[in-house]
Amino acid sequence: MTTIARALGALLWLVLGAGTGAAFGQQLPNAMERFAGETQIESQPPLPTHMELRRAGSTVEASIAMPIGAFEATATERDGRITGRFSGAGGEGDLTLVIDGDRLTGNFTLGEARGTISAERTLLDAQAFFEPPEEQLDLTTAQWLEDLDHLAEILTHKHASPFHRVSRAQFESAVARARAAIPDLDGMGVAMEFRRLAALPGDGHTEVALPRAQQRLPVEFFWFEDGLKVVGISVAHRRHLGSRLVAVNNVPVAQVVEQLRAFIPAGETEWFIREGMPGLLSNPDILATAGIGNVPSVTLAVEAATGERDTIELAAAPDAAEQALLNGEMPLWRRHATQGFWTAPLADGSVYVNWRSYDQLADHAAALLHDLDATHPRRLIVDLRDNTGGDYNAGRALIDEIRRRPWLDQAGVLYVLVGRATFSAAMTNAADFKTTTTAVLVGEPAGAAPNSWQEVRHFTLPNSGLRVGVSTLHYEFLPGAAELRPDLVVPPEPADWGAELDGAVELILSQP
Repeated sequence: MTTIARALGALLWLVLGAGTGAAFGQQLPNAMERFAGETQIESQPPLPTHMELRRAGSTVEASIAMPIGAFEATATERDGRITGRFSGAGGEGDLTLVIDGDRLTGNFTLGEARGTISAERTLLDAQAFFEPPEEQLDLTTAQWLEDLDHLAEILTHKHASPFHRVSRAQFESAVARARAAIPDLDGMGVAMEFRRLAALPGDGHTEVALPRAQQRLPVEFFWFEDGLKVVGISVAHRRHLGSRLVAVNNVPVAQVVEQLRAFIPAGETEWFIREGMPGLLSNPDILATAGIGNVPSVTLAVEAATGERDTIELAAAPDAAEQALLNGEMPLWRRHATQGFWTAPLADGSVYVNWRSYDQLADHAAALLHDLDATHPRRLIVDLRDNTGGDYNAGRALIDEIRRRPWLDQAGVLYVLVGRATFSAAMTNAADFKTTTTAVLVGEPAGAAPNSWQEVRHFTLPNSGLRVGVSTLHYEFLPGAAELRPDLVVPPEPADWGAELDGAVELILSQP
């Protein structure tokens, strides 16, 4: 979370301006001008910005939209300069703009911060500007090579430190290999090569997003202490639930894992690898790119608890088919997947809180604190094991409220669950619990490294429309620590699937 967001506040994506859906080639209403570009505050990463101006004589009104908020401005134009003030839910300040042909530049103040605006004239309205372009994988070799050049430019010039894990020579060698391979690959294969390139900087925030048209194998694995096991599979193969993966297309699983590591950034923790590996194993296109797959079908060799071995033939499909689950149900931390924040009272008088998302966190936190103040539960168990991030300052506001309640912030009462999917802001808030409260952390190490690169800036490749994210700032939340480790280590077990409470929660309830 940057000082930009702290200055603007916790705003929703609010887009102001005309909703006409104007496209290039259409005319704008009289006296209306639109500009699209970037806003930058101090040294923070730029934000995409859309501005709509409406003139009436020397009076100018403007609507300014960004992914994190919107502002309205009233100004006066004199001698080619537009000066005035703007305001919005995130604050207010002074604004100066200059329009030179099709280019708009400006500067502003927001509190004590200073910022700049740089934009070009556009016919797109704000909604169209912020919508990602459609993906297109049916491209010519020349188009893919152009996208490769753009990707290399983004990774090497937009990332704040692109060569902190691999050298420039290593990166350029990987780009050359991709360039040589592209003429013989289909669009999905090129996209997978791009994803492998984006893993080289090493942080989990830098990536090429998988194409939306991905096909998946109807199987889900989980990496337990004794190997990768089937926790979900198509109903026809349900007898293999709980079986351990032995090989993929006759390639031993240890070799498969090593070949797939190239698609997962290596700068986070080993638990980040454990979290990401199962998704790669169910992706036939990545398996094929790694030299393992046989698109569109894959043969899995598995071993049951009895030691009996068998093979499973699975075909990829664009839509996930109904799957049978190990022991019939997800483990506690994965239940109610559509709910970003939910609570449950436990039989011993404790309260369990599954904090999966930062959406509407302030409202959820207020309701939770109201209930806690009314009931004073025996324990508060906050589960961050399925939380992949958001605004850590919003999380810190909740933690501050917990700290203001001595009866809650005390040994034996406050517990926080962490795990391999605890990433980004969730890892930051878990570290906050560890360093600023009496909370006991339980589970397994977080997937995100506590001292790494964050603050993603997004780009879109010009021909394919593939989305690229790169990190722009380095944070140190636990200086000198390679990982955020829990105080009580409780790895997930197959028995957690289908159980009312998982092993980590059961251990907490056994504590004095």
